[in-house]
Amino acid sequence: MEWISDFSHYSLNLDCLLNTFPGNLEVQQVLGDIDEKIKKNTSCVDKCLKDLQLELNETCSDKLVRDTMSFLHWLNNHDFSSTKFSSTHQGELIKFLQTLQNLLKNEQNQEETILQFLLELSSQCGVLFPCTSSGASFEFVSNSSIHSIEDNTAVDVHCIWDDIRLHLRRYLVHQLQSNQATKTSTLQHQVQFKTQCLQHLLFLYPVSEVLVKYQKIQNKLVSDLLQKCAQDKGDEMNFEKIVHNYKSSIPAFCAMIKEDLYILSGIIDSSFVLKFINETYLDTFTEEITFVLHVLCELQLKEKALHAIKTSKNSKKNRSMIQVGG
Repeated sequence: MEWISDFSHYSLNLDCLLNTFPGNLEVQQVLGDIDEKIKKNTSCVDKCLKDLQLELNETCSDKLVRDTMSFLHWLNNHDFSSTKFSSTHQGELIKFLQTLQNLLKNEQNQEETILQFLLELSSQCGVLFPCTSSGASFEFVSNSSIHSIEDNTAVDVHCIWDDIRLHLRRYLVHQLQSNQATKTSTLQHQVQFKTQCLQHLLFLYPVSEVLVKYQKIQNKLVSDLLQKCAQDKGDEMNFEKIVHNYKSSIPAFCAMIKEDLYILSGIIDSSFVLKFINETYLDTFTEEITFVLHVLCELQLKEKALHAIKTSKNSKKNRSMIQVGG
């Protein structure tokens, strides 16, 4: 009769399991909520499509789209790589850039305002600003000549833009360095501030160049942290004390890595992030440790040499005293 008790036990467990399943009303409520969300998403997508269709009809009067299906067909089959962007007249562009240039040179504390203005022009109005490296040479030729006559107007535009970028870059780099030096704000505010500065730099310059600048800043911080571990208040470098100091600095060192991982992973590709962490932190740590160990070994060799010299002098002195006494 043991199987009967086992069966009743399993039956009880099955009843408990079945009781946990929602009833018909609960299922209908869940399905109703899903239907409501689908309807809201559908209406939102329809509104976005109508807004895009309206904008297309306003900007491209030669390609009027009458209904949503025609717009979707055009959207799927359009070659966006062949799209030609409207360009501003060179003279007007030079005047605009010169105004920004004069503001930066003649007015104080205008950098943040101009940065926000340029970012809004880019995000809201679709204005494309050059993001080439600072060392790149710009070569423009006139389309109206087969002899490749230099287009001085285009060169002027890029020269002025480079000057504006350089001014803003110096400002942003100074902000990053000042923030690292003071660290009076909270950790969250520091992370947000550094993220914003780096995003602004990435708006002006390529990723590789921005990382080089930021790496120099972080390299100095890492080197300063590790060099403090090697410095002792006494006159002599003590191996045990140096090891203790390095061990004590590990939490701060790891916190710096964690902070940069968090910041950079949100704004650049992971391959750049790993390369940056490796070169800025791990390689620098290895170099500093190698240097300190090299110095300690040299000091140890000098101490052994001095000890050998002293021992030799003492033995000679003892021999001479023995000879005199004899």
